[in-house]
Amino acid sequence: MTLRIGILGAARVAAYAMIGAAREVDGVTVQAVAARDPDRASAYAAEHGIACVYSGYQTLIDADDVDAVYVALPPSLHARWSIAALAAGKPVLCEKPFALTAADAAAMVAAEAAHGGLLMEAQHSHYHPLSAHMRDLVGSGSLGTITHVDAIFCAPVPDVPGEIRYDRRIGGGALWDLGVYPVHWARSALGEELHAVQASQRWVGGVPTHGADVETTARLTAPAGGVITIRCAMDQPLAARIRFTGTRGWLDIRNPLAPHMGHGCHWEIDGTPHERQFAAPSTYVGQLAAFRDAVLLGTPVPTRGADSVAAIRLLTAIDTLAREV
Repeated sequence: MTLRIGILGAARVAAYAMIGAAREVDGVTVQAVAARDPDRASAYAAEHGIACVYSGYQTLIDADDVDAVYVALPPSLHARWSIAALAAGKPVLCEKPFALTAADAAAMVAAEAAHGGLLMEAQHSHYHPLSAHMRDLVGSGSLGTITHVDAIFCAPVPDVPGEIRYDRRIGGGALWDLGVYPVHWARSALGEELHAVQASQRWVGGVPTHGADVETTARLTAPAGGVITIRCAMDQPLAARIRFTGTRGWLDIRNPLAPHMGHGCHWEIDGTPHERQFAAPSTYVGQLAAFRDAVLLGTPVPTRGADSVAAIRLLTAIDTLAREV
């Protein structure tokens, strides 16, 4: 069986996260696209070789030739249209951030349960062997008790007209666009719910109530006593890295975001150094294959449900702390 996927939103991310990945994943095809602007949807379909264009999001969701839905809309629309697709009996792969409030995230998960469907969060970096190695090494206790974690993701995002990542009203800002990644890396490796204790931000125009954050730094704590520092910024050179420091050693990973584009993995245990490279398809290919297997075979996926709700709750706590000025 071929899983026919419909894309909600003629988005830049869909070109590589879904359309490009589908060319490398057996049993998956991108069948349709819908966008707010029908002309844009038509142009997008022509550019990417998509067979069907639908005049609205609900029309695509209801289409008989669409088996599953990929939500690539602005974050403020994730909850509404994920729930609509689940109600129509369609499995959903939803882009990050999963939602903008914990209440919306919980409503999405409740809809998944109510309709017996599948709702998977698109945390693509999770689906790569490098990420699995990170979780295994930290979770095994080989590094001892983790005392510090430092995670960063910065990327230059031009502040130009129409750039939604500078529009806080629809989920823009460094924390919600970039910070979701280091928060996920730390949470997934530590296997614990983290607590936000301190946060600061720089905002567009310097006004926290209106402007999107250009940079966010947060200090978190883990139940076992570790301290986690998260930093993300939209006006700095590209940097993606995470380092775990434990009582027996350390682990340093360069580019946990997209290791298929080059990465480094070095660690030391009891004074003995190690390093390793992980040859694998892109994180997006791994993610789409996991989604396909979850839909067609019932294979479990970890980036969903209560985990996604807890992540949004933590991101909201960081945002709230930073704006209490």
